[in-house]
Amino acid sequence: MIRRVLVSLAAAFFVFSAAVAVAEEKPGGEASQLVVVTATVEKIDLSTREVTLKGIDGSLETVKVGPEARNLDQVKVGDKVTMKYYRALAIAVTSAANEPSIAEATDVQRAPLGEKPRGRVTKVVEATTTVEAVDLAKRTVTVKGPKGNVRTFNVGDQVKLDQVKVGDHVVTRFTEAVAISVEKP
Repeated sequence: MIRRVLVSLAAAFFVFSAAVAVAEEKPGGEASQLVVVTATVEKIDLSTREVTLKGIDGSLETVKVGPEARNLDQVKVGDKVTMKYYRALAIAVTSAANEPSIAEATDVQRAPLGEKPRGRVTKVVEATTTVEAVDLAKRTVTVKGPKGNVRTFNVGDQVKLDQVKVGDHVVTRFTEAVAISVEKP
């Protein structure tokens, strides 16, 4: 799973359309996206923990609510459910002497007992890889990860590839958060 995230992060960096220069004049950039979905509660079955939601387009979808979601009995037909999905990617090439590494942190918050259900899960993965090779003619960069895995990526024209050198480090931070809340109409 982490390998797929790192490959996706690195690939996103090298085709990044909004590359900017960082303090060391090395390529870097960041991007984020927020998606908000709202629906109305149409039906609730507390015995099976199934909730039927009606989207703004009129479509119905029944979802099974896990036991980690507190206070399902507080949800009523007609309540508004809002889900926010956020993801961000920040990447920088640096000549810092850090060794390749990976770190992951997750934060979970839930509504207090007795309140309308709500919660948020935030996950942050930060990885440092080492540039092993740069091919200016083919516009590729080969990086080596913290577990010794080596990958080669195509680099978009907007990245100042001539500023990336063997031995540089690529630091990526991927943040993903999901928040769900239930409110009276």
